[in-house]
Amino acid sequence: MPVARKSPIGGKSSQTELSVLKLIHAHPAISRVELSELSGFSSASITGIVNSLATRGLLVEEASSSRTIGRKRISLRLSQSLGYVVGVDLGTFHLRIAVTDLNGDLIVSKEQRTEMWQGRETVLQRSFALLDQVLAEAGVPLKKVVAIGVAFSGVIDTERGYVLSYPRLGQVEQWKNVPLREIVEERFGVPCQLEDSARAVATSEKEFGAGQKLSDFVYVDAGMGIGASLFINGTIYRGFHGSAGEFGHMTVDENGPLCCCGSNGCLEAMASASTIMEAVRTAIAKGVGSKTLEMAGGDPQKISIEIISQAARENDSLAYRALSEAASHVGAAAADLVNLLNPQAIIFGGALFRAAPELLLEQIRRVVRQRAMEKAANDACLMVSPLGSDAGARGVARLAAADRIEALYLKAIRS
Repeated sequence: MPVARKSPIGGKSSQTELSVLKLIHAHPAISRVELSELSGFSSASITGIVNSLATRGLLVEEASSSRTIGRKRISLRLSQSLGYVVGVDLGTFHLRIAVTDLNGDLIVSKEQRTEMWQGRETVLQRSFALLDQVLAEAGVPLKKVVAIGVAFSGVIDTERGYVLSYPRLGQVEQWKNVPLREIVEERFGVPCQLEDSARAVATSEKEFGAGQKLSDFVYVDAGMGIGASLFINGTIYRGFHGSAGEFGHMTVDENGPLCCCGSNGCLEAMASASTIMEAVRTAIAKGVGSKTLEMAGGDPQKISIEIISQAARENDSLAYRALSEAASHVGAAAADLVNLLNPQAIIFGGALFRAAPELLLEQIRRVVRQRAMEKAANDACLMVSPLGSDAGARGVARLAAADRIEALYLKAIRS
């Protein structure tokens, strides 16, 4: 049976305690002084609330290990005894799973090839088997898991927990109207949250990466596809029905190639990692010389975005041109974002930017300066994400944990 969703609580005192608990979860290692400033409650009130939450086993206080003059800073964190969260990033090419505590601290993570071509049922069974394996390696029994988050790079209905579509060649029918949240909850008996993969990575960016001190920024994720997530006033903007962030399907060339979504000239069809790899392979098939073929052992199908990036750094003209053209398209679309949203920053991440951060960012900055309004272009800081490939799994685990705070509080006050 699917897991029951959380129920509301009553009582002013309980609501106050819950709001403080959520603030502590949102700001791990926060001090009482900082909590008082953030919540608007007096120091005396915070002391009483924190003591109550600690007595219920919800919080722990830890002395900072940093060497400072005077009293050591005391930090507030959710108790690890409350349980753990699993994040699953089900990507086009890679499956990544992370186990964290409720504060977002990573316990263990693992990745393997997704192999989507094997079909939905096989992919899900392999994903579930890897999840079991990761929990075993972490020494975390399933009964201690309070939530599972799943990030998926298709069109998602987060409220119902459905994958509505997955516009990838050969996968459209496999992933049409799939109740993925319910499938996961049936298999593990644990509450599940389904989220768009770009939002999951952006959450990691906000929590652990370059977005920690930013309130208004755009995260752009470029890998086999291209997506984005918007943070406005420190909160993810989802749009009217949760479809905001389809950056990869902005039209950059009306006469461009057909995109997997059915439109022509989408950014994803012009600048994704898969498009770049295919462009290089096609050029080689037509007789264009390139180091990439030798670097791939003579097999064009083994030419990866990492190989193309390395070849570009070694002055391979085909590789350099393919990356530069893609960066120009991303830059043109980014300039539209800068003009429309006036963000503090645009953070670029994903496999493409992990492979060739310097070359891509330099070209994007040049195009944004050329195409965006001067003030907005000067306001926006363009940067590459410092996070690794497990960011999506960690981000969706963080979102799933936030969704369970109320249920954990209810359990504590009723026990």
